[in-house]
Amino acid sequence: MIWAISDIHGMYDHLLKLIQKIPENDKIIFLGDYIDRGPDSKLVLDLLFKLKNRAVFLKGNHEDMMIDYLEKSGKYSDGVWFRNGAAYTFRSFNNNIEEKYIDFIKALKLYHIEEINGQKYLFVHGGVRYRINLNEQNKRDLLWIRDDFYMQNKRYEDYIVIHGHTPTSYITGEYEVYFHKDENNNIISIDIDTGCVYGGKLSALGISENNEYTIL
Repeated sequence: MIWAISDIHGMYDHLLKLIQKIPENDKIIFLGDYIDRGPDSKLVLDLLFKLKNRAVFLKGNHEDMMIDYLEKSGKYSDGVWFRNGAAYTFRSFNNNIEEKYIDFIKALKLYHIEEINGQKYLFVHGGVRYRINLNEQNKRDLLWIRDDFYMQNKRYEDYIVIHGHTPTSYITGEYEVYFHKDENNNIISIDIDTGCVYGGKLSALGISENNEYTIL
């Protein structure tokens, strides 16, 4: 079984309870936004370090804002990270983010591909822009895209896209994993951001060897 988890946002207690439900030998793909807004970003990252041997870690837009701020890269406007919850992250680190955490975040991947019994899955934080090859996708789109991704009612190439970033309540009004389907009832994408830090819950999507789905 492969599992995907996204948008933890410093909610360590929720993450710990969720991880305890997943079999120890199962692979977990984390889709980013580990930090900000919630109280325990450092504890979340410490737990992720313990899972390195069984996990894939992707970058979210919040990690991208953090590195931009710390390295003074200038990709984002002044103050944008703090308007998105950075103060909670600094507080969890007692205002001292150690180098090992920065190195971990800088090394995060933008996307990951798995093929399960003939079906290809694209794991990414935000989504993709249609009609653009994967290796030509804009980094900002992979991390931030929202409406332009949802407006399309067709599959991206031959992938099912699994992503977070957009709380499912934004689409359906409910904090439940959202299976986006085309007019023929084929799954296009799966949104697993069920708004934990906004009063929703932290969800894990499991995919079996037969492409059957389980939600925790």
